[in-house]
Amino acid sequence: MDKTPEEKAELLMELAEAPASRLEAELAFRFLYNHLEADIKRSGELNILDVGSGLGEVALRFAAMGHKVTMLEPQACLLQTAEERARQQLPERTGLMRFLNERIEDLEECIDDEFDLIVCHETIEYVDDPLRAFNVITRVLRPRGILSLVFLNRYGLVMQKVIVDEDINGAMETFEVDEFSTELHHGHGHLYSDAELMALLEPLGYNIDGQYGLLVFSEFIDCSLFEEGQCFKGMLELEEKAGKEPHIKGIGKFVHLICSKS
Repeated sequence: MDKTPEEKAELLMELAEAPASRLEAELAFRFLYNHLEADIKRSGELNILDVGSGLGEVALRFAAMGHKVTMLEPQACLLQTAEERARQQLPERTGLMRFLNERIEDLEECIDDEFDLIVCHETIEYVDDPLRAFNVITRVLRPRGILSLVFLNRYGLVMQKVIVDEDINGAMETFEVDEFSTELHHGHGHLYSDAELMALLEPLGYNIDGQYGLLVFSEFIDCSLFEEGQCFKGMLELEEKAGKEPHIKGIGKFVHLICSKS
């Protein structure tokens, strides 16, 4: 049975507060900010769209830095929670933020902005027609604008099946299957490799400026390997190096692509 929007909001809140999720969010932000730093210094305020914004983890961080932020979230309960968090954390910025309860497929009907940055983190897996979604994103992204895309990595899931689940048959199936089980989005999401999504993006005129792996090791090791009180810091340092290393990043739990529009 599908979860209610309220149950999804509660589940996402739990996930967002989990150490692995905080680590993933920090890594993605660091990798993205490194690519944006020159644009920010040159133009100051960026106009940012967060597609599938959920509870606003990414959007609120950029809003706190003074950027113009629009959140797009089809689940009304999640969007309401994000707006409440914005009012609590950034009361002076909330009036400058927009909260749109819409699907990405309907984006062009509800907004006529052109964005400098579009964030699409852990969202494309749950879109039934990714090419259509990318076409919509492309039309509202300015030339030389940036698309930040984070999605569950097919090969990271293979590693999880082998090492965590000890499920060899499941690992072998994951090489070929197109879906994964989830408590969100009607019980399933779509599985991709980096090559599969890059093949959709490149004909639309995107250049891949950065490619990273998120959560390469942290799913498989525990805090006992680090000095007391240093787990998050130690994990972050390890993951930041691993996520950039060409020979290792391909098995991260998530792929992070940073793409510029021609």
